[in-house]
Amino acid sequence: MVSSTMDTDVAIFGAGPAGACTALSLLNYTDLDITLIEQSDLNRERIGEHVTESIFDFIDYLKIDAEAFGNDCFIPSFGSTSYWGSDLPGIRNSVFTTQQSTFQLNRELFDFQLLENIADRNGKVIPRTHCKKISKLEDNRWELKLSHPTQGEFTLRSRFIVDASGRNANISRQLGLGSKKVDDLMAVGRFFQCTNEQQRKQEYLIESTEHGWWYGALLPGNQYSVCFFSDADIIADLKLNQQSHFNALLAKTKHIRKLVVGTKVISPNPWVRKAYSQNNAFESLPNFLAIGDAACAFDPISSLGIGFALSSGCHAAKLIDANLSEPKNDQAQLINQFQTDLHNQFDHYLTLRQQIYQQENRWNEAPFWLRRQSNH
Repeated sequence: MVSSTMDTDVAIFGAGPAGACTALSLLNYTDLDITLIEQSDLNRERIGEHVTESIFDFIDYLKIDAEAFGNDCFIPSFGSTSYWGSDLPGIRNSVFTTQQSTFQLNRELFDFQLLENIADRNGKVIPRTHCKKISKLEDNRWELKLSHPTQGEFTLRSRFIVDASGRNANISRQLGLGSKKVDDLMAVGRFFQCTNEQQRKQEYLIESTEHGWWYGALLPGNQYSVCFFSDADIIADLKLNQQSHFNALLAKTKHIRKLVVGTKVISPNPWVRKAYSQNNAFESLPNFLAIGDAACAFDPISSLGIGFALSSGCHAAKLIDANLSEPKNDQAQLINQFQTDLHNQFDHYLTLRQQIYQQENRWNEAPFWLRRQSNH
């Protein structure tokens, strides 16, 4: 039973990797009371992620044994093939230039293990909860009016709040902070289960086409994730949320379609996710930080998503600790520097993103590619 009024030191909105990493970092390295609030019931289908071995450094920093994630959470990715800018296979140029080993990540197992550790370390995790109103008290704490479908409405008072609510940046918007979208990229995809004994390659494949680009990868659990990235209006025009239209477009690919030969479709209908690039206004508010996709959301072609989520969560935890313990002028300077670093990182990302897309010039007059040829 949720009390009608609760107090906490830090309220974190969003139970994805960014929010969970912030919570675990604070629980491990401070004595602060942490409350993690999530809108969903935590059962939403999660898309696999391609990560480097640096993720194990974050796991170690969070004081979690890598074996706790199980054998099916990480599988090595032994190679990648891209058909980008040419019909010939090549090594994909991405924002990642590291030569580290790479893995496919089971996001469901990964996310739930983080949340389990939060609960084990006396952090509060409250799912299915919406924030209806945010206000400031006279003592500079935040007063959050929250609503749960069965527990009803209750109030949470917090010294600090973190927006880790993803691309929607719900908390930032309630606080009146703006954001700038660079594009309208969306992902639509399906999951496939391997049903035969055929040896499947542990690699991922990228194929660009007239209307956007495809990504296919073998995931833990002997599943394939196949998804198409394009702008929202193009996906709507092609009716790709309908399985017949999605399957028809998939059948037109030269290489991606071969990945799912001999497999069984798991998801009855294609799933659709937001994948646009955006940055927030980088405005500093007292006792507030936006992190992860709520601060900077990157095009999946960059492979930056989960790495940025984890690193921004770790940095945010240090800033929050300093904010609540150091003189106010010092903490304000630290937060301003954090915002400046995010701004610079996003500008650098935009330059690299444009370089990647300009390598594909076979469909220069097609709307998707034409939109990505100009500077932002």
